[in-house]
Amino acid sequence: MKKVSYYLIILISTFLTASCYKLISTFAPSEVEPGQTFEVSFTVIDDGSETQNFVTDWSYAGIRVPKGWTVTVPQGAHQQFAEEWVYYSDGSKVSSSHDMEPCDKLSQFYNSACPKAGYTWAGFKSVGKIPKNISACWRNGCDSIRVTFLVTVPENTSPGRYTIDFMGGDEEDDAGIDKYSSYTDAKDSRLFHVGTAAGSYVDNRNASLARTVIVLDADGLTKIVNSKSSNSKCYDLSGRPVTINNKLIIKDGKKIIQQNR
Repeated sequence: MKKVSYYLIILISTFLTASCYKLISTFAPSEVEPGQTFEVSFTVIDDGSETQNFVTDWSYAGIRVPKGWTVTVPQGAHQQFAEEWVYYSDGSKVSSSHDMEPCDKLSQFYNSACPKAGYTWAGFKSVGKIPKNISACWRNGCDSIRVTFLVTVPENTSPGRYTIDFMGGDEEDDAGIDKYSSYTDAKDSRLFHVGTAAGSYVDNRNASLARTVIVLDADGLTKIVNSKSSNSKCYDLSGRPVTINNKLIIKDGKKIIQQNR
């Protein structure tokens, strides 16, 4: 009979603690329309360190979007994932989800840390302290945490390319972010552990994981039978004059799928 035992999940430090986690992926749709609400997320994993301890702490996460765009979080926005065999000592499973809520102070801190013209950070914190139940990679246990956001594009948004950035961190103390009276106090803290913002002082950052979202014309996709039928100039998504090999172009301000000619 296969022995079943419970494992006390010992953290490999905390979610987003210095040098213990790395940002491995981000998600956002490549194309959206004005007025649309869409889901974006970022995921971190254990970096393989063998230093372990067990903690609970507050989780913090932010997303940078164009000014005027609305950001919320779904229920259970903070998700932790584990292999099936990983349990707490009380028998409960490690894979779990936790709610998050807006945090104006975090938004202020992130905007101070990584400002960008025409953009703003929206910060969120966990509703309560979360058991950081990540097991080291060498134990093949719980290995990732994902934070999900819901972004709404205003109806009057102009077509174009927009960038979405992410940042995350944590705090063990019961006071959480309230222990800091200003950005100056917090700038060297674990609130700033992982991020995608180019030029950020955050050590554990990966600017290549920032997401580019193309906002389409409000009329959406338009199909044409033969682009030779119009004298209007056509351009690809990079603004270059279209060639016969381009399948996806911009014409008269609209995104067009070229048909075979």
